[in-house]
Amino acid sequence: MSDETPADLKELTARLEALLPSIDAVDASAAEDAAAQLSARHPFEGEEVGAIFELCKKGLAEGWLAPHDAGPDVKFGRLAKDMGGFAVDAVTMANGKGRGHTHTRGEINMCFPLDGSPLFDGHAPGWVVFAPGSHHVPTVTEGTMLFLYFTPGGEVVWDPIETGADRD
Repeated sequence: MSDETPADLKELTARLEALLPSIDAVDASAAEDAAAQLSARHPFEGEEVGAIFELCKKGLAEGWLAPHDAGPDVKFGRLAKDMGGFAVDAVTMANGKGRGHTHTRGEINMCFPLDGSPLFDGHAPGWVVFAPGSHHVPTVTEGTMLFLYFTPGGEVVWDPIETGADRD
């Protein structure tokens, strides 16, 4: 990070780095168990995760957390290409779908509600884990959600982008 990096981004990065031992310790191939373990260690109702959410909200308001558009209701930003072996990205999505992809080594998400009572692929806000080799089209219903997602080695295989001819 440069000297011009916002102080809140530096603090957010430090707080996310503090989660890495727990994230690295879970077995993503047992996705539900991994999410339960992370919830027990770092509950969303707790002060630690609450502070992360507050920093994220500041980052959204100030424009540094998710500065790029990926459609009318999707914004994203990269927080780290390599944070302890994980790429870390932020995405906001409102009642819609993102681009489908496969998690070659899994994906661990922190999902925060921004508006309404959002669900991410049917999951309520909290820790959501996808197993290695799993595929999905990220979908948010019933509101707007912020995700911080950790991908081991940044390894994701994106589905081809559909063109108008592909949709017929």
